Amino acid sequence: MLRAAWRGAQEAVSFSSTRLRQHTGTHLHRIDRYSAVDAAALAGQRIETAPFRVGGHEWRLHFYPRGVLAASDDDAGRVSVDLILWSRRDPWWSLIPATPSDVTAAYRVSIALDGDGGNRAFCTAVGPHRFRGSLCSAGAMDVATVEELRAALRRGEGAGDRIVVRCDVTVTSLEKESRIMWCIRQLVSKINLDSIR
Repeated sequence: MLRAAWRGAQEAVSFSSTRLRQHTGTHLHRIDRYSAVDAAALAGQRIETAPFRVGGHEWRLHFYPRGVLAASDDDAGRVSVDLILWSRRDPWWSLIPATPSDVTAAYRVSIALDGDGGNRAFCTAVGPHRFRGSLCSAGAMDVATVEELRAALRRGEGAGDRIVVRCDVTVTSLEKESRIMWCIRQLVSKINLDSIR
């Protein structure tokens, strides 16, 4: 009788929980002798950073000293960047059909003149973007014009002829929690709050 009542109560009330998880990481890429790189670069030619990991995924930043499109004179006067999802969390994971492969991330790219105390000379931010699988791009974004960056280097705002490109990536995911994990998390947070008082 008690068992039947318990089973009935379980069927009458159900519970689920979803929570937001964010993982943030930073990658720095230094470019020495930037004026020589700038002079040699063509529109559409990119500098590719080493791979870096954030949120369990591997990323690369593409830096375009003269813009993305070689055919466009407008883009040739801009310094552009593009974030690439290089590989997802686990290569075998994508073989399971029910597993979502989308990754949501926001990022900010700053260009600082080396020796400038780390102050950001130029910056651009891209809001949450959905990356749909490996080798997916966020789309190129302009950080500054070529002439603005050249002028900052000429003014001597940095100590030398090098720049540091900083990329801050925040990977966001929604996770489903079981009823037990939610209860445990609530208890742990309550214990932590009680111990502070």
